[in-house]
Amino acid sequence: SKQSYYQTIYTSGNAPYSGTTVDGITVSNFPGLHVYDVEGNEVTNFKEEDSHFFANYLPSTYVGHYSVDSREVNLFAKLTANFFKSIGAVNNGFLVGVDFKSDGNEGKGSQWNVKTPPLRNVANPDASYRPRSYRDIPYINTLGLFGEYNFQWALGKRALDLQLGLRYDRTSVAGGLACPRINASFDVIPDMLRLHGGWGMAAKMPSLYYLYPQNAYFEYINYNDLAYDWIPENERMIITTTKIVDAQNKDLKIASNEKAEIGFDLSLGKAQLGVTAFQEKLKDGYGMSPKYAPFVYKEYDLDENDDIMLYGTYPILSEYYSPANSFSSRTRGVEFELNVDNIEAIRTSFQFNGQWIRTDTKNSLPLYYDASGAEPYLRQEIGIYSSDRMEGHEQQFVTSLRAIHNIPSIGFVVSVTMQAVWNESNWVTFNNDSIPIGYLSLEDGKANMFSPAFTTRQAVEDAGYGHLLRNVNHASAIKESYSPYFQFNINISKEIGEMARISFFANNLFRSYPRRESKRNPGVYYSLNSPFYFGMELSLKL
Repeated sequence: SKQSYYQTIYTSGNAPYSGTTVDGITVSNFPGLHVYDVEGNEVTNFKEEDSHFFANYLPSTYVGHYSVDSREVNLFAKLTANFFKSIGAVNNGFLVGVDFKSDGNEGKGSQWNVKTPPLRNVANPDASYRPRSYRDIPYINTLGLFGEYNFQWALGKRALDLQLGLRYDRTSVAGGLACPRINASFDVIPDMLRLHGGWGMAAKMPSLYYLYPQNAYFEYINYNDLAYDWIPENERMIITTTKIVDAQNKDLKIASNEKAEIGFDLSLGKAQLGVTAFQEKLKDGYGMSPKYAPFVYKEYDLDENDDIMLYGTYPILSEYYSPANSFSSRTRGVEFELNVDNIEAIRTSFQFNGQWIRTDTKNSLPLYYDASGAEPYLRQEIGIYSSDRMEGHEQQFVTSLRAIHNIPSIGFVVSVTMQAVWNESNWVTFNNDSIPIGYLSLEDGKANMFSPAFTTRQAVEDAGYGHLLRNVNHASAIKESYSPYFQFNINISKEIGEMARISFFANNLFRSYPRRESKRNPGVYYSLNSPFYFGMELSLKL
C-alpha cells in the first residue's frame, strides 16, 4: 500500500476542463443549465444524472495538487518437475514446468479537484485527461509452460553437451507465443579448446502501459464569452463537449527477440581466451502509434442581439496514441575476454575484454504529418508517409584492460582499469521520407492512398496536395563519429584483519573530458567520458 501526495504551481495552464467521463456530453459552467441557440436548438447535451458536471476554464497560473492511492497485488506460482536418467556414458535430464503470474492494483489511483487538475499536454490543442482508478484496470495474467532436455555424452576426456528447450507464454490481450531454443558445446581439445553455440527466441511481454492504456479524452470549446467585458462577470459562459476514444489495441502481439551465437574458449597455461559472435533480432517491439478520431466540431457565437447562434460546423481529426508493434531492430557483434592469471613475479593478474557491436533500428509504422492550425476551421487532411522512410544505425568498439596487483602479506589490492572507446558512431539512411503516399480524410479519418504514387514533390504541389508536404532535414545522414578516447579508473582495497575491508575508488581518475566537434553541426562540440567521482566503502564481515 502506497499513498502519495503532490503539489505543484502550474504556469501556462489556460485550457478547458470539465472532468466529465461521458462520451459526447456538452455542459456549460453553470451545472444543470440547458442552453439553447437563437433558433431553439439545444446547445448543451447531458442527462439528469450528469447535471452536476460543469465546464471550467483554467487560469494561466494555479496551484495543482493530487493524491495517488496505490494498493498493488502480485501473485506468483511455479511448479517444476526434474527427471534424470544415465545410460552408459550418456546423461539425460528432463525438466518440465508451469508458472503463473497475476498483477493488479486495488487502489483508487490518481485523484484531484476538477478546478485544479494536473497540467495537460499542450502538444494537442484538444487533448484532455481524467483521473483513473486502478481498480478499473483488469489484472494482467501471464501463464507460462516450459520444458527442457539436457544431453551430455562423455567421449573419453571430451564432452558433448546439448540443451533443447521450449517455452510457451500467454498473457492478457496480446495472446500467446512459443519460443524454442538450442545450445550446444563440445570439447575439441580437452582442457584447451571448447566450441559453443546456440540459437533461441525469447518473449518480451508487454507492460500495463501497452496492454491497458487509458482512454483518450478531448475537450472542445463550443462557446466562450468569458472575455466579453460587456457581459456581467457572473453571467459569462463557456460551453464544452467531451469526446472519449478507447485507445486500447486488441490486436497487439507479443514481441520476440531471436538470438544466435557461436564462439570458442581457449586455455593456454595461465591465459584463458573466450570469443563469441552473436546476432539478435527484435520483432514486433512496442511503441505508441498516432491515431486520429473524426469529430464534428460546432462553434457558437453571439449575434447582433447577443443571442447564441451556430457560427460554424467543421469536420476535424483529433490525434491520440495507441499501443502498436512498431519497432524492430537487428544487433550483431563480437565479444572477447582474455584473462591472465596471477603472475607471481609481479603479483599481478590481467583482464582484457572488449566488444564490437552494431545496431540497426526501424519503425515499421507510417508517419503522419499534420500542418493544420489549432482552430477548427484551419484543420486539413493529414499526410501519410511510408513506413520504409528511414533506418537508424549505431556502432561502437570498446575495450577495457584491468591490472590487479596483490600484496597478500598486508591484505592490499590495487586494480587499475583503462577503458578505451575506439569507435563510436551513429547515422541514418533515408528512403522516401519527403513525398506522401496518401492522406487521412478530414471527414471520416480513413486512409486514401495515391495511385499512381507521386514521384516528385512538384507533382504533389500540382495535384493540389501541397499542404501534405513536410520539410525534411537529412543532416543525420552524415555519420557522426568520434576519434578514440580513454578513461582510467582505480580501486584500492585494504583488508583489516578478518573482520573488515576498506576500499577507495575513483572513476575517471585523471578527469579526462575530451572534446569532439560535431560533423553534422560544425561549431558544436561534445564533451565525452563519464564525470569524475570518487568514494570509500567499508565492509564488515560478521
